[in-house]
Amino acid sequence: MGQLQLFVVLCYAIPFFVILFPIGLSFSYIFKITGLDQWSNRINNYLGYFWYRSFFVITGRKLQFVQGNWDPNGNNRFLICNHTNALEVPLIVALPYLANSKDVKLSYLGGDIIQRYKIIPLMMHKTIVEAVIYSEKKPNFRNFKTDVLRVLKTRSIFLYPEGERTFTEEVKPFQTGVMKIAYKFNVDLDVFVVSGMMGYSNLKEYSHLKKSKTIYFHFCGSIKAKDYSTFEAYLAAAETMMKNKKREIEAIEMSAVTV
Repeated sequence: MGQLQLFVVLCYAIPFFVILFPIGLSFSYIFKITGLDQWSNRINNYLGYFWYRSFFVITGRKLQFVQGNWDPNGNNRFLICNHTNALEVPLIVALPYLANSKDVKLSYLGGDIIQRYKIIPLMMHKTIVEAVIYSEKKPNFRNFKTDVLRVLKTRSIFLYPEGERTFTEEVKPFQTGVMKIAYKFNVDLDVFVVSGMMGYSNLKEYSHLKKSKTIYFHFCGSIKAKDYSTFEAYLAAAETMMKNKKREIEAIEMSAVTV
């Protein structure tokens, strides 16, 4: 097991071994059953915040979250971000508390990461949209689209448009499947970027990230679907926005360890 995998195990062990989580989730489900959705959601958001904070304290990292002009309220949007590795998920779950908007409702779209880490659907009361399990015989795209649009009626969905964990700090080209749904049904995009997560690995090319001990999570801007006449332009605008912000952050990371 490599160094990065050890950190992933440590990260996902926190919700199972810290007593706050079973107690908090129990109260959350009681509130959910009795119709107190706001309090249920607020508990879940706080647990996500505690999760990320605990992991960063244990590993000696700090977070630089820049909200910019992002408005977390509302629904029917995709929140997109690059996906380095599984250590980014606690940041996503904690986003309402990071933005000081404790009642924001978010869902999450993912494939194998949901199957691997059961704490994610538990903390979100299963308001999860699972990526289509591709099958040569029965690719159920219709139900997938229906699930996405249903969830968007009550909350926004966070997803990784690269379609997989990249295990590199480079932003990879976006996959088109879910993004086509977004464009077709006029779903706006809030674009985020995360940087520094590969500092948890033992790869020499990321040794400077170990020294900086800072994780950057920045809002890049919004993409309005109605402003683009073609899907290709809509997709390229989101990809360019994320990559440009990533380059800005990487310049900060390098200067932080060379001064």
